[in-house]
Amino acid sequence: MCGIFGILSCEKIDKSLLEKATKLMNHRGPDDFGTVVLHSNGTNIGLGHQRLSIIDLSRAGHQPMCNEDKTVWIVYNGEIYNFKELRDNLLSRRHVFRSNTDTEVIIHAYEEWGTDCLLKFNGMFAFAIWDNRKKLAFLARDRLGIKPLYYTQYTNEFIFSSEIKSILQYPGVKREVNYDGLISTLMLLWCPHPQTIFRNIFKLSPGYYAIYKKGYLSVNKYWDVHINESISTDDVSSERLVELLQRSVEMEMVSDVPLGSFLSGGLDSSSIVALMHSLNSGPISTYTIAYTSKDRKFEAMPNDCKYAKIVSRLFNTEHAEFVIEPNIVDLLPKMIWHLDEPIADPAAINTYLICKSAKKKGTTVLLSGIGADEIFGGYRKYMSARVAQYYRLFPSEFRESLISSLFSNLPVATRIGGLKLIRWAKWFIRKAEVDPFTCYIGNSSYYDEYELQRLLVPDFAMDYNSAYPIQRFVEYFDKGNNSHYVNQMGYVDTKLYLPDLNLTYTDKASMAASVEVRPPIIDHNIVEFAFKLPAREKIRDFRQKQVLKDAMSILLPREIINRPKAPFGAPLRSWVARDLDPLVLDLLSETRIKKRGFLNHQYVKKLINDNKSGKEDNAHRIWALLTLEIWFQTFIDNDGSRPISL
Repeated sequence: MCGIFGILSCEKIDKSLLEKATKLMNHRGPDDFGTVVLHSNGTNIGLGHQRLSIIDLSRAGHQPMCNEDKTVWIVYNGEIYNFKELRDNLLSRRHVFRSNTDTEVIIHAYEEWGTDCLLKFNGMFAFAIWDNRKKLAFLARDRLGIKPLYYTQYTNEFIFSSEIKSILQYPGVKREVNYDGLISTLMLLWCPHPQTIFRNIFKLSPGYYAIYKKGYLSVNKYWDVHINESISTDDVSSERLVELLQRSVEMEMVSDVPLGSFLSGGLDSSSIVALMHSLNSGPISTYTIAYTSKDRKFEAMPNDCKYAKIVSRLFNTEHAEFVIEPNIVDLLPKMIWHLDEPIADPAAINTYLICKSAKKKGTTVLLSGIGADEIFGGYRKYMSARVAQYYRLFPSEFRESLISSLFSNLPVATRIGGLKLIRWAKWFIRKAEVDPFTCYIGNSSYYDEYELQRLLVPDFAMDYNSAYPIQRFVEYFDKGNNSHYVNQMGYVDTKLYLPDLNLTYTDKASMAASVEVRPPIIDHNIVEFAFKLPAREKIRDFRQKQVLKDAMSILLPREIINRPKAPFGAPLRSWVARDLDPLVLDLLSETRIKKRGFLNHQYVKKLINDNKSGKEDNAHRIWALLTLEIWFQTFIDNDGSRPISL
């Protein structure tokens, strides 16, 4: 796991600037640093690399790395899990190796198969190759988008990096806001690829590669997953899933440094630990986060520790439990700096803190169960869509009566069902009255059309349905038109939500602690298998992720298999109401809101007041607006070279 940087220019490369931009990602790879400047027929190439040593810890793994005659150079971030078998294949084809690294395997695989080498790789990766023979740069990102790769092009220069902050260090790169990215961030908390919140800075999309030659950039798709729902609904599916999971976990346990696993006690992380144990891997280090008593009193938090201990005892892991009690006022701006974009998911804080604690205990690689919800139908919005189908079977008169009673007599309803239940019921009814796609949009967005128009000032008024994130959802939703809506939703989430939110914050937060996170469940073979399954294999009799539960029932006890779903969340309401309250009043004041010029300060004030009174739960919206303002101060008001101090 590493940080990569590169620039191709007609002008002379400023080596000190190349080094500065690369070293800004020292957290991604504190074990080694390297740069090289090359010249080729009027093109100047600067490559930089920060290394976190995982495979072949010797100096032979130093990057930038080249082939024998120095005609092919690479900077690379990630892991190719099947590199040993590929190495044997390439040796049989008379390629000569000087190291035991997967980096060198990529070089020779490219020499042997060209861009088709990507189809040979099983792993997570983002890399850039300079081919001096063909006078081109070849950039690629893994199939699911586990590793990030950003780029920009202006005048006669092309710049790429693992992190945006490094790109921003070049004088020709303007720190300007992309309106589509801003709207996406407000609606979703993240921005769908290939755009970012920065104008003219893009993400290379998952499953794509790019060729830059003679000033021209071409971007091409090399992989996609297709929904075909062709696998029969018998025991074969769960047995096949076990085989795929075991193979993936086995490959992803290859490491020359200490390796462990996240363990929340939920189905996904427990499955990973169970599979690790089944492979006779020896003692397994597992890590769980806990919440303080004051946070648990303030809001209901999942009791992960109880279930994690059950799994730990069952598989005799070397278990560590960390209590989360951060100085959130100090940590938040640092986290936003690491994230590059105003990604407002507090799970990034959890990920960083647990990775930091694991690193202190000597663990450099952690396996994670991330991705199971997207491919196996685990999110509540999938279940909500299923329930909504039945809800719409009731006569409209009954539905209208129910809506009227909830919305007009909230105090009575609150006494009957509790405020949290009523909030959920109001939310569900608003979404259940519409078609599956609109329901999906509503479940994915933090503002509906009416609310978004109230949030924005008139000059930023927009056609909701033509907004960039809506169009991206439409594009991917339409690809599964003939499929069950559960698979349609899962496909969109796998292509957008997973890489642009969950995998992005996981990468950035773990790398902030110099820890590599590997997600075995989204091995591309498993993802392809998952979208061959009928929706009833994923949600059956109102039980979610049923095929995964069936598969893991041979290894996990019922209390883990049947545990209610608990999000990998943080005590957000507690932080907003208590720790961050003075910061909210300052950073979201009328003066600051008007300075930015795109938000209606009266509506922002209403969000804050309704949250304080308990009328609405706006904690996540407030957190997102707070994140956005800190991002502005970090990357627009300042150059992004360091976190700001609040």
